[in-house]
Amino acid sequence: MKLVSKNFDKESEGHVVLIPEEPEDMWHAYNLISKGDSVRSTTIRKVQTESSTGSSTSNRVRTTLTITVENIDFDTQACMLRLKG
Repeated sequence: MKLVSKNFDKESEGHVVLIPEEPEDMWHAYNLISKGDSVRSTTIRKVQTESSTGSSTSNRVRTTLTITVENIDFDTQACMLRLKG
């Protein structure tokens, strides 16, 4: 896992920017993230627009999502981290 930046104050509050490089890194992220933390990530969404003539076009849009974690789950088979918030 690549540590991009970190910033902590004396009350043990702060933020960390991490980039997972291997599937095992998701396990480490699972152990670092807890309920109440804010997690930000980028994703690509497909947006479909329909014109007045009825034709539709679709575009891919990069979006940044930020959630406050309510529940965290780790799938050991797929090495996938699931966050609910």
